[in-house]
Amino acid sequence: MIKAVPNILSATRLLLSFSLYFLGPLSAAYLLIYAVCAATDPLDGFIARRYDARTRYGHLLDSLGDVSLAATVLVTLVPFLDWEMWEMAVIAAVIAMRLTAFAIGTARFGRPAFVHSYLNKAAGVAFFVSPFLITLIGLPATVAIAGTVCASASLEYLYISIRNRDYDPEYRSVFLEKA
Repeated sequence: MIKAVPNILSATRLLLSFSLYFLGPLSAAYLLIYAVCAATDPLDGFIARRYDARTRYGHLLDSLGDVSLAATVLVTLVPFLDWEMWEMAVIAAVIAMRLTAFAIGTARFGRPAFVHSYLNKAAGVAFFVSPFLITLIGLPATVAIAGTVCASASLEYLYISIRNRDYDPEYRSVFLEKA
């Protein structure tokens, strides 16, 4: 039974993320469902590693849950918030880098090439706290902070997709490579 828990958590994130379309952006209900979705991300990976419950498609399901939640948040918040041009440019640049890295990695390795590096995990945290930060410190500061972390992770992801010889979804960091 424990072997199924990580995939159930990832699938829950995938399904619950769609409920955000029906809630008022940044409302209490939206933030609560969003927090549940965000909590499943580190939890599924922890359980999979701790109890050796990794499955063949676990990384893919986890990444699909992440992408689904990210897309839902963007689609629900972009029309709701008053964006400045530089803020939209930061988000567009991050999305473009991530899509390019994914496309290159997938083409090179012959499978969906998601990478769970430390920087990518930090970007996940930055992204997941963004709706809460928007309510606390405002949109410009949130985009500056989360955008910097996410852009750094996206550049690393692009570098990994171009440079690595073999696909390793658990690649830790380009900063830990030996010269």
